[in-house]
Amino acid sequence: MTDTPATPAKAKLPWFWILPIPVALVLGIVIGMQIAGSGGAGPAPAAAVAPESPSEPEPSATGQRINVERLDPGDPTAVGALDAPVVMVTYSDYQCGYCAKWASESLPELLEAYVDGGRLRIEYRDIMFFGENSRQSAELAVAAGKQGKYQAFHDAIFAKGATAKDADYSEEGIKKLAQRIGVDAKRFVADAEHADTAALVQKNHDEASALGVTGTPTFIVNGRPIIGAQPLDVFVRAIDEELGR
Repeated sequence: MTDTPATPAKAKLPWFWILPIPVALVLGIVIGMQIAGSGGAGPAPAAAVAPESPSEPEPSATGQRINVERLDPGDPTAVGALDAPVVMVTYSDYQCGYCAKWASESLPELLEAYVDGGRLRIEYRDIMFFGENSRQSAELAVAAGKQGKYQAFHDAIFAKGATAKDADYSEEGIKKLAQRIGVDAKRFVADAEHADTAALVQKNHDEASALGVTGTPTFIVNGRPIIGAQPLDVFVRAIDEELGR
């Protein structure tokens, strides 16, 4: 897969709209913990990256919401109805143990209870905090999405708490992965290597940087952030509150 010039970042939105300063400092420390500990030892507790009151999403200091939803009907990495009343943007890295924790503990219920019922749309933005493996994973995810199998790829990589560090991206490994998730292998490889795939991955990464995202996973639910691999009930409360508006 070939790298492309970075897409110019959007105008930076000040992260102090979202998080109190002490939390931002904690997140700066935590990203170092993630790099050291996101492998075989398993993810640290979600509280390590949570806001000070983890049961509630953090409002912005100005009361404004951060509108990063794209609502693009052709988005290959989004799942759920385009007209869903709640949109959750998810900044994640396929090498992140915290992301694997969320994917195994909270995501399945959200898919069944909200996405399948047309009440929640998830726009995944896979980013590259941990280098080339993260980039390759994100590009393969986009390629799977172009065949309507983004969620299948996501679930396969994060199966049983694994991350992309455990994935086999050899030529034979990718063929087996393609078969596992139900995509055409040749097109899977070709789409992953396409310039527009690399551009989308870079765009997502630049967007996260512009927002000041310093740890994964980070979520924005109808413009309101939730930081870290929070328990399921945190997401349920946030989504239900938005549905009640």
